[in-house]
Amino acid sequence: MRRGLLCLFVLCAGALFAATPEEAIMHADREFNQKFNAADTAARADAWMSYFADNSAVPTTPPLAGKPALSEHYQKVFSNPDLSLSWEPIRGEVFPGGEMGYTTGKYVARFKDKDGNKMEQTGRYITVWKKQTDGSWKIVTDTGSDDGPPRAAK
Repeated sequence: MRRGLLCLFVLCAGALFAATPEEAIMHADREFNQKFNAADTAARADAWMSYFADNSAVPTTPPLAGKPALSEHYQKVFSNPDLSLSWEPIRGEVFPGGEMGYTTGKYVARFKDKDGNKMEQTGRYITVWKKQTDGSWKIVTDTGSDDGPPRAAK
């Protein structure tokens, strides 16, 4: 019995360590979503920024570069208690060399419009990741595009 349990443990542990780079980057994106959504409103920007590299940039208007500028921007965005954001990666790819890759997927944002109506916005995103010296993946840029105009939330 013990031998069978030991073999099962070794097989399961081996499966964890045999994850492909693509599985690792998809896992990082799912964990990013989970930790962001587990944070309360006051901590959401910090949870968000914990996944960004120091030299990250985003193509906002105007573009923002560096963790301090991004942090200031996201503190304002995520301080809105009526805003919720979740996403799910659909595809991940790590480029040859294993140091950079991307995930792409779908997102859903829910918020209230200026009249207090509950609204929903869906869209697609792409996140570019860079493997850090400690083996973790951090975001170097993130952008997305709406599927269309916001609509009344269900």
